Amino acid sequence: MNQFDIAPRHVDLLGRTDSGDLVHIEFQSRNDPRMALRMAEYALAIYRRHRIFPTQVVIYVGERPLGMPTSLTGSGWAYQCRIVDIRTLPTEQFLASPHLEDNVLAVLTRLADSRATIRQILERVSTAPPDQRTAAIGELLLLAGLRQLRVIMKKELERMSVLIDINRHTIFGPMYREAIQQGALEGERRLALRLLTKRFGKLPSASARRIRSMDSAELETLTLRLLDAGSLSDILA
Repeated sequence: MNQFDIAPRHVDLLGRTDSGDLVHIEFQSRNDPRMALRMAEYALAIYRRHRIFPTQVVIYVGERPLGMPTSLTGSGWAYQCRIVDIRTLPTEQFLASPHLEDNVLAVLTRLADSRATIRQILERVSTAPPDQRTAAIGELLLLAGLRQLRVIMKKELERMSVLIDINRHTIFGPMYREAIQQGALEGERRLALRLLTKRFGKLPSASARRIRSMDSAELETLTLRLLDAGSLSDILA
C-alpha cells in the first residue's frame, strides 16, 4: 500500500491499495468522545484532496476499556467509523507478518505470555538490517511502556547479554551493544523525531533539540500524546 499525507490536516496513515482504494488508519491511546467527529473531518479533508472517500479504521491501543462513539447523525445525514481495540486482534497475526513494524505492534495485543512474545519479537529484530535494529528496539521500548512491559523488555535484552557472547555473535552482539550500551535511549529519541516529522512535517530546531534531550520517561509521555494530539504544540506542551 503506497503511503501519502494530506495537508494541513495530518493523519497517522493514509495509503492506496493496489485496487485504487484509499485506506485511512488512526491510532488512539485514550477514549475521545469526539473521535467520530475527528474521523468525519479527516474523511472530508481526504475527499476534498483526492475526490474519493477512504475506508477508515481507528485502532485503539489504550489500557482502559474501549468506549468511544462510532457515529454521528444529523438531519438527513449520518456518518459511522470503525473502531477496533487492538487487544481483540490475534497476536499471531502480527507475529506472522513479514514486516518488522507489524511484529513490533504485537506487544500491544492481549498477550498470553508477555515474556515469550517479547522474546520472539526480539528474535525477529535480530534478523533485520543493521540500520533498522536500534530504531525497532526503541519503538518496542516505547510501545512496551503502553502495556507496562518495559521492565520485561529490558530484562529480555539483558538476558541476551548473558546467553550470548557479545564480542563473537554477529547478529545479537551489535544489536545489544547499540540498544543497551550505546543506543536504547538514542533509538527512542530517533524514533520520536521520525514519528513527529512524519506526522507534522519538518520540526522547528528548538523542538528537535528538546526531544534529543529527553529521557525515557519523557519520551514515553510524548508517545502517548503523539497518538492523540492534533498539533505539535499539543505534544510538547
